[in-house]
Amino acid sequence: MTFENRELIEQIFLFINKIIFLEKRNIFQLRGAKLYPSEIHLIMFINKDRDSNATRMAEKLGLTKGAVSQTLTRLDKKGIVRKTKDPFNKNELTVSFTPFGKEVIEAYLKTLKGIHEQFDRYLSSLREEERAVIKKFIGHIEIMIDSLSP
Repeated sequence: MTFENRELIEQIFLFINKIIFLEKRNIFQLRGAKLYPSEIHLIMFINKDRDSNATRMAEKLGLTKGAVSQTLTRLDKKGIVRKTKDPFNKNELTVSFTPFGKEVIEAYLKTLKGIHEQFDRYLSSLREEERAVIKKFIGHIEIMIDSLSP
């Protein structure tokens, strides 16, 4: 079978694979602490919803409680969060940021802002029609990916 757009299709798959494999690599470091995407997702969630416990985190993030617990344990060992037993429910953990954890959040948000600014500069250099094509294409990819999920 031949495809009219083989080169572009291959470039799209290469891009998707880079994103997938990014999940396996640390993507942020601060003072010797290496953070992986799963850890960053969780600390960003905690930063938004400070009153959340492990069960609510798992529910809202679509993860198992065990996955959340393991990630929290890694973050605790790295000195980013402190886990404590909920005084009202001994089966639940509450989580708070350490001073280093607050520093990590601040540094990560600063890095993220820089990335957003780069995207914004590039997208601002495009015509409205070009931005519309990108938006439509990304929406199409999301629909395709969603259709692969059981």
